[in-house]
Amino acid sequence: MKNALMINFEKNQIIMTSLFAKKCSDTSSEEYARLQSVRQDYPNYDVITRQIKKKKGKKSYKGLTYEYMEDYIMTHEPEETMMDVLDEFSEMRIISECHSQAFRYPVIKKWFLNKYPEIVRFGTLNAEYSA
Repeated sequence: MKNALMINFEKNQIIMTSLFAKKCSDTSSEEYARLQSVRQDYPNYDVITRQIKKKKGKKSYKGLTYEYMEDYIMTHEPEETMMDVLDEFSEMRIISECHSQAFRYPVIKKWFLNKYPEIVRFGTLNAEYSA
């Protein structure tokens, strides 16, 4: 496990990932033994679980999968342009395979949200009515 357990000498902390912490709950595990070894070396250090910094105001689109995008195109695109848009979508997915995993989905998501901006606004009209 890469960088699962780190030592911050400035703050006197032993920092572990949440996955490492979960594995440490089994007292017979390798991770538990490793943590105890480090704690013996640094008995006055605090043991903490690393928290991922989340960007404030970040928009997330839970459920916006490739399958959802394809279904949305088939149901909302006019018949005369649907096949062209589906072909473009398929081509983008094929091209994205040559890029690293981190860049595949975001590029296609950006294209989809630019093409169908109503997805971004979905739910905001209902929020206005409930006020």
